[in-house]
Amino acid sequence: TAADAPELPDWAPASYEPWVLHERHETNPGSVSGGAYHIVLRPPPGTAPDWQAGDIAEIGPRNAPSAVAAALAALGMRGDTEVIRDGEKIALEALLARSHLPSTSETGAPDAQTLAQNLNPLPHREYSIASLPQDGGVHLLVRRMRRNDGQPGLGSGWLCDHAQPGGEIALRIRSNPNFHPPAGERPMLLIGNGTGIAGLRAHLKARIAVGARRNWLVFGDRNADRDYFYRDEIEGWRRDGFIEHLDLAFSRDPIQSAGGATAKRYVQHLLHEHAERLRAWIAEGAAVYVCGSLEGMAPGVDAVLRETLGDATVDGMLIDGRYRRDVY
Repeated sequence: TAADAPELPDWAPASYEPWVLHERHETNPGSVSGGAYHIVLRPPPGTAPDWQAGDIAEIGPRNAPSAVAAALAALGMRGDTEVIRDGEKIALEALLARSHLPSTSETGAPDAQTLAQNLNPLPHREYSIASLPQDGGVHLLVRRMRRNDGQPGLGSGWLCDHAQPGGEIALRIRSNPNFHPPAGERPMLLIGNGTGIAGLRAHLKARIAVGARRNWLVFGDRNADRDYFYRDEIEGWRRDGFIEHLDLAFSRDPIQSAGGATAKRYVQHLLHEHAERLRAWIAEGAAVYVCGSLEGMAPGVDAVLRETLGDATVDGMLIDGRYRRDVY
């Protein structure tokens, strides 16, 4: 969930489909990490979209209706005024919803059509898909991001706050072959933190669908009682033998170190503790998939892999596709 990354313009106008917000609920009320929401999006009627574990949902975010209404009031324009943008006839209100809103210093447009021609579209937001097509929709795990002024981020604000259940969500699925599943007979080590569990969940679903049981999940976040996303599902898979090893680290749940002091544990510490198992799995041909934070977690995991396996082995795994990362 590269949700609220720096805003870069799309190279070409995005071609989205109108999906429906079917379900949304907060998964971790009271978490110090901020709210994370499980979101289910259903495809347009009569369509049967296809994707694989590892693929990405690109969302066309929208401004909050209240912000659009305030902009129209400042402009002194009606929202139902029809304008032409990129050959499409559209209500000014709808165009403003998907565009960067003009500031009050830019509201000197002589008419709605001139304004429409000068609006810049909102950039898309990308999220790891946490489901498979047979689940009936795209599942996302979205953390509500906060800007410096306390307002929610563009993508997470739209999905977690402003979009209405039953309402339209502009979505397109992007293939992400660099994070597609390994062959079912290959052992798989899945490592992630936070909302990175979304992409790993899709992979576990794909593994279960083909009967692949050699799965080792390493996951971490802040507090086990708040941030253990998809706990019941993961524990069920472990009981049923689809997760051979499950190692968890929750950094805000302190543990006593050997010297009696409290210490924080992260996923890279778990890998270090299980170095012997790690070497054995890699020797058996295991693939390593990492999903989650680019800062902290991903480089920490890479350092342990290199310390345990050696640079030559890790670099070889990168070349032959046995070590893949989807980090943000």
